[in-house]
Amino acid sequence: MKKILIIMVISIFITAIIPIILLIKYGKYEAPKPEEPEAEETISVYIKNEDKVVNMKKNQYLKEVVSAEMPATFSEEALKAQAVAARSYLESRKNAYKISGTPNVHKGADVCTDFTHCKAWVSEENRRSSWGKDADKFWEKISKAVDETDGEVITYNGEVISAVFHSTSSGKTENSKDVWGGDRPYLVSVDSPGDKVSPKYKSEKELSLSEFCEIAKNNIKGVDFTKEIIGKITRSDAGGILTISIGKVTIKGTKLREIYGLRSTNAEIKVDKDKVKFDVKGYGHGVGMSQYGANYLASKGKDYKEILKTYYKGVDITKLKKEEN
Repeated sequence: MKKILIIMVISIFITAIIPIILLIKYGKYEAPKPEEPEAEETISVYIKNEDKVVNMKKNQYLKEVVSAEMPATFSEEALKAQAVAARSYLESRKNAYKISGTPNVHKGADVCTDFTHCKAWVSEENRRSSWGKDADKFWEKISKAVDETDGEVITYNGEVISAVFHSTSSGKTENSKDVWGGDRPYLVSVDSPGDKVSPKYKSEKELSLSEFCEIAKNNIKGVDFTKEIIGKITRSDAGGILTISIGKVTIKGTKLREIYGLRSTNAEIKVDKDKVKFDVKGYGHGVGMSQYGANYLASKGKDYKEILKTYYKGVDITKLKKEEN
């Protein structure tokens, strides 16, 4: 009993008396303040249709990009692949602009909402409105894809890559050098068999011969149709048109796609008396990740990292360092 009393006295002394002595000697005791959570990174975005620059949280911007770029009905792994690709593209552009400066079309912002220059974007409010009764379910699904891959990017030799993507390939993606010139070893042609199930895999366009020639005259300098309508065509490994002779003038396949409003450069062209018909495979530039191909791979059990490594060769999936984030 005596030992128990002694132990109790010592315990009281330690827990009550010693703190009082320390307060008398050193002044008021203040408990350490809990660390404040790090502020989420923001980026500046030029919203083209509103002609204004706004600051927004980076993850919110990425969610709005993913919601604009990929159907919310796609699998979670495909959406995660899209989130990482979009984040990588954003970081690669920001890194490039540190050297070259932001383009004039950005009006001083980090990125813009013009899909022909940066990536497609739609506000959460407008996207929710378009989804109707499925809005909460779809937004939660896209948010999860972005949040669960937070900070993850695709790198090649330690550098964040320009992770371009497109809707649907022709069954094989394009080499970047065939489309834009320049050789990026991670953007090379790969098989993408799942694209054949895409509703955008095939398309057709038919013009009268006079319409075809008129468009050419308005967009190609020096065309002459007196002897030839369509001449020599060269193609890429994936089947896209590299060059084509129209009215004795050779132009790039990308120019052909632009002036005739084709879904891709992978086109068969038939001139039949007074008509010109385009049979087109794929939708988009064809370089990098095919979105419909990604969804197909996800349906076959591939996770988002496997999907990304299918379309971007020799890459790693890594976390951005804090100073980069």
